[in-house]
Amino acid sequence: MQDITIMIPQRGGAVPEVWEALGAAGVNIEAAVSFSRENHRVVHVVVDDADADRAAQVLTAANLLIVDEREVLIVPIEDRPGGLAAVARTVYDAGADVYLLSMATGDRVMLGCVNLETAREALGL
Repeated sequence: MQDITIMIPQRGGAVPEVWEALGAAGVNIEAAVSFSRENHRVVHVVVDDADADRAAQVLTAANLLIVDEREVLIVPIEDRPGGLAAVARTVYDAGADVYLLSMATGDRVMLGCVNLETAREALGL
């Protein structure tokens, strides 16, 4: 999975425009994070590897600034108290440095790790 990070203007309707552009292009969003920072919004859009180039083209064509692209993991979790804690503990105990974590669609969590292969191995992916 690929995490495409963009910066967009801090204005009403800007975030839905991102989702609409990707949807119109047939790009499925696996996970997303959006938050305000000073006078703009930072948006993380996670897409399947097969959709990453198309997603980047759509975002660029919409005049959105792509500031980073990284591989991330989408990990199934148990939908129960402590399910996320179990995944997080496994990754941290393996020595993988998590820089981004967000819930994904379904019973899954998105992890961005500095040591991605370490996390992948620890989780048996």
